[in-house]
Amino acid sequence: MIPSEYLAGFMDGEGYLGLARIRRRNRTSEYCLRVSIYNSNLAILKEIQRTVGGTMSDVGQRRPAWKPSYALIWTNAAAAGVVRRVSPFLRIKSQQGAALLAFNEHIRAGRRLRNRAGHLLPLSVREVKFREGIYRRLKRLNRKGPVGRRNREGPRVSIHQAKVSPKYVAGLLDAEGALMITKTRVADCSSPSYRPRISLSNAHKGVLETIQRRYGGIIANQAAPRAEWKHAYQLVWSEGTIESLLRSVQVHLRVKRRQAMILNDFMRQRKTTEQGRNGFLFAPLPYKVLAFREGLRRQIKVLNKRGVLE
Repeated sequence: MIPSEYLAGFMDGEGYLGLARIRRRNRTSEYCLRVSIYNSNLAILKEIQRTVGGTMSDVGQRRPAWKPSYALIWTNAAAAGVVRRVSPFLRIKSQQGAALLAFNEHIRAGRRLRNRAGHLLPLSVREVKFREGIYRRLKRLNRKGPVGRRNREGPRVSIHQAKVSPKYVAGLLDAEGALMITKTRVADCSSPSYRPRISLSNAHKGVLETIQRRYGGIIANQAAPRAEWKHAYQLVWSEGTIESLLRSVQVHLRVKRRQAMILNDFMRQRKTTEQGRNGFLFAPLPYKVLAFREGLRRQIKVLNKRGVLE
């Protein structure tokens, strides 16, 4: 069973909460609730499906060299049920969740009339304007591009949301996080330098700051992948803060649990290995140590690949 807090974090990272507009010939458009999660990890989507239902869809490869992607989709009453379950824990998509639940309550409170043939009669002009307004608002909230000065930092975090649970952070890391081992060349050392690194990228700085207050890390600016997209930020954990983060969230990770285990193996080996000096320079590390670290780096790199594994 997937905990609701974990699911909220995963949805904040990989979910879509909105309305689908269905145009009808010679009739008013219909609007239905739609919630979806896209991911290339079929196992986690099946686990979510076993917990809260939904319809699985194979959406293929977004790019020829990438892994196949899948979508777990809920509509109408099922969508409202999922949102109701996670809405107390949503942070990035809390406004979308509230708007969808309000829309659903409005629909349930109203009564659609039908003609003698049993077909729904057209909506009133006032009702069409209301539904179209919610549809456009959700579309604005879901945009990747700029949505105006007041929305640049994303949703405000309420007092009740000030404490972020490890389950929520694990869900968000599984959806949008990166756990890796970097390899660089250092000027005063003949051996390459290997460092552990965890990062979490998002356009909503306030949510990252809330996570940072409890779990540490450093927030840095990150260039948006496309010029027209919102400005992004990155919360980064390095050697001094990774261990405490993993102590809190590792047990709740599902998609990136193996990466976390590799990072722990790497950090344990670093603690037991001393690197001496040759005068002003660091002495080269033994071949076995370098081979072990390089092996871990390659393992985690394979796990993080978007491309199809051979």
